[in-house]
Amino acid sequence: MAIELEIRDGSPHWYLSPDIWVVKEPEDLIESVPVAGMPFFVKAKVKNHGTTNATNATVKFYWANPSTGVNRNTAILIGQSFISLDGAGEADVLCLTPWVPEYVNNGHECLIVEVFHSSDPLPGTVDFNVPTDRHVAQKNLSVLMAFRSMFHMNFEMHNGSRKKAKFNAKVEQVSIKELQNISPDLKEKLKGKKEGKLKNVDFTNERCMDKTREFSKCKNNSEEFTLNGFGKKPLAITGNIEGDYVFLVVTQYHKNVEMGGLGIVVINDKD
Repeated sequence: MAIELEIRDGSPHWYLSPDIWVVKEPEDLIESVPVAGMPFFVKAKVKNHGTTNATNATVKFYWANPSTGVNRNTAILIGQSFISLDGAGEADVLCLTPWVPEYVNNGHECLIVEVFHSSDPLPGTVDFNVPTDRHVAQKNLSVLMAFRSMFHMNFEMHNGSRKKAKFNAKVEQVSIKELQNISPDLKEKLKGKKEGKLKNVDFTNERCMDKTREFSKCKNNSEEFTLNGFGKKPLAITGNIEGDYVFLVVTQYHKNVEMGGLGIVVINDKD
């Protein structure tokens, strides 16, 4: 093999890469949970599986609204760095340009990082194709504080194709063990807490249930919708949990094929 660059995808959820993380200061070794309006720095672990040295490989860092059809035309470039790797080598790469999370539409952003070299170029497309392209990975994880067990999350779903298509979004609880890399900040937030369960959830923009929409009636964990070519749709989930915290994934499907998604750690603020 010559040069074969890679940033690992998450497993089983490819949009939760363990090799993309955020720090408060460039020299920090400990990962942080990003906070809106404050500057942070993004890092990524890059590997060269080839036998040839890669000199000055390019690493680009992007952010985007939590969505699944984001491409190189719609994602926002944070900055880029360069890295040289020996054959079979790996290294952590820092984006020197700070990233300030905006949390557009009250949702959290996802991070996308790609690596390439003149001898190992990117595919000739605007699409990232995260699950099939070893050059690119995505970290789409949010941490929410539930108020009296209630939570609300805004996000977007996209159609990455030029053709009109039908999609389905589904929210479900999975074990926190499926999150491959838990940051020290998040570990601290979960310290002494016990994993609970998702009690009720609904695809709705309503933040709090009133007397006409009680949580006990919120059993809609999926939503069907149609998007025009390259179209997008804002969605939101509202629900409540039982216990200290839960880990949720919202997945977008097209004809039962997983198109993308986001992970959400919901922590119950009982005070």
